[in-house]
Amino acid sequence: MRSAGLGRWLAGTCAAAGLFLAAGVSDSAQGQTATAPAQNASRTAINLIVNSGFEQEGGHRPLPAGWNGDAGIYARDETIARTGHASLGFANPDPDTYRLCSRRLPVAPGCKYRFSAYVKTEGIIGRGSGATVCLEWQDEAGQYLGGSYPPGVKGTADWTLVEDITRIPREAASVSLICYVRKGMTGRAWFDDVEVMELRDPPMQTILMSPVYRGWITRDGPDWIRVRARLDPAREEAPGASARIGGRLQTTDGTRLYSYSTEERPAAQPFDLEFPTALLETGEYVVVVELVDAQGNPLQTDRHSVLRLDDDFEAGVAVDEYRRLIVDGNPFFPIGMYWSAIDEHDLRIYADSRFNCLMPYASPDREEMDLILEHGLRVIYSMKDFYAGSRWSPAFIKTEADEEPNVRAQIRRFRDHPALLGWYLNDELPEPYMPRLEMHYRWVKEEDPGHPAWAVLCEAPEVGRYLNTFDVVGTDPYPIAREPASMAAEWTVETLRRVEGARPLWQVVQAFNRGNYRNVDYEDATTRTPTYEEMRSMAWQCICEGATGIFFYSFQDIKRNPDIPFKTQWDNLKRIAAEIDALTPMLLSVEPVVDVETAFAPEEPDWLHWTARSWGGALYLFAVNDGDGGGRVMFTLGKDIRHVRALGDNRVIEHQRRGFEDRLGPLDVRIYKVDAEE
Repeated sequence: MRSAGLGRWLAGTCAAAGLFLAAGVSDSAQGQTATAPAQNASRTAINLIVNSGFEQEGGHRPLPAGWNGDAGIYARDETIARTGHASLGFANPDPDTYRLCSRRLPVAPGCKYRFSAYVKTEGIIGRGSGATVCLEWQDEAGQYLGGSYPPGVKGTADWTLVEDITRIPREAASVSLICYVRKGMTGRAWFDDVEVMELRDPPMQTILMSPVYRGWITRDGPDWIRVRARLDPAREEAPGASARIGGRLQTTDGTRLYSYSTEERPAAQPFDLEFPTALLETGEYVVVVELVDAQGNPLQTDRHSVLRLDDDFEAGVAVDEYRRLIVDGNPFFPIGMYWSAIDEHDLRIYADSRFNCLMPYASPDREEMDLILEHGLRVIYSMKDFYAGSRWSPAFIKTEADEEPNVRAQIRRFRDHPALLGWYLNDELPEPYMPRLEMHYRWVKEEDPGHPAWAVLCEAPEVGRYLNTFDVVGTDPYPIAREPASMAAEWTVETLRRVEGARPLWQVVQAFNRGNYRNVDYEDATTRTPTYEEMRSMAWQCICEGATGIFFYSFQDIKRNPDIPFKTQWDNLKRIAAEIDALTPMLLSVEPVVDVETAFAPEEPDWLHWTARSWGGALYLFAVNDGDGGGRVMFTLGKDIRHVRALGDNRVIEHQRRGFEDRLGPLDVRIYKVDAEE
């Protein structure tokens, strides 16, 4: 796989760039692909839960020592135990009684923890997910800030592990571990062997920046392989500024082709390693990135696979180096909605819009795929439930051993269907699923080189942990009506930051009433459906901050939102989709953009989000107010302006020689077409 001319080219050109050839030196990659950062995380041996097996009595109380709760519902039980001689028992015949059993934890804000318990149930019934454990955190005043809530165990079941991984927010002042049964449920349950363990992230995080898509090098490039390494100086185990980062590009049998000289770097700064691709022959290669201490001792090694494809290789659907989806050779901006099952009547309604794709949770059969294609739409095909033990796992997947044959068979069944746009592999599955998420992604890549895999997560700061599980990522901020609409932009910025801006981003925008998913009185003012202005602003916030696709959640919800009729909300969504669709040629353009700046003193307001594109000889400026403020905005260009028009209201904007100004009220969206001098 090594080109005969590689060494001659390198010897003449690469010394000044910090690269040198190390021909014939073997350092086997042992067949590994990219090392997921989460796999490098180590767990301490200390369980932070005291009396985790409920062995110690609580003195005169029926509760175990150190645990607090309602003694009429919870009690130490010596008749049932998974290990040892006791467990924590729960018994509640009244669905209107909701009680918790908890204890405080000595955890550190900003750190990540795995928490778990074994749960046994007898006749647990009701609308909730069952008997479970959670972590909750409060501020200094004791006010609730949030928590992590894994699904529980229902019915009658033997000892079952319930677990999750979460990071404690930095603003948390106290944290509690809670054993409980979800609200409105009755029956009996037992808890045993509760654990809370700190997970320490590896000191170095690495990401393959280029190629953007699956490490593929095609006839069109890229010209350079680039891997970014970043150290986290805030971690106690981080090696600090004395650490050195180096790397090499090698064949899979360990033959070095290029090495990058190591050097000291400030720990807080990212470090990019680059290797040329021009002379690589068809085949697989490995980039090895190493972190060593001042004495040269290895601290961490990550590996990333890259693949030089044949020049005649064509993928029906892929991603280019600009993070754009490419469908049959043309850029494509996905505008879609989540669905439940396919209904022909609903599909006709949906097709009468500018939405171009959909993501149905109920994986369509071939007849339904044909029907979707007949309506001119494409499908993100859901396999997010093909995980044994997950909440909606199909009956034919009973164990983890059932996953691979069924996943591979489903991919083979639909990979050649012309309606297929991509695969949906993860819908907010937590980190304990990471090994299986990585395997499912690998099976997709092996079975179908023609379509990407999308994952959607509900914790933007943890997206980097999932890098080896997707081609396209998204997060789903649903702020209305508990947080400001600006949450959409905040999550988009954070999600893109966690992938170093090097992965496609299809964001999910709220179109539903949150009350649809909990037992509430719909007159409660804390739940409502987002307005047209909120949905439009949130969609454009995501686009301005880097989203390359937009999906709304969800079509089934707008049929049951209690406060806004379906037709009203559907008309609102159609208007937003039509606006985005009309502007996709501009949004997908990669033409060079003239210098654009905003004029503010002393700094740009947080409520403004904007981006610019060149297309057809004009400059297009997209600006959105996220609702947290408003006022005057002024843009300046690096060229003289001839004409400015606000497209939405077809309004001519007065301008100066190289600038113009306008006003944006809360949630306003503006698209400006600027004609400038050549």
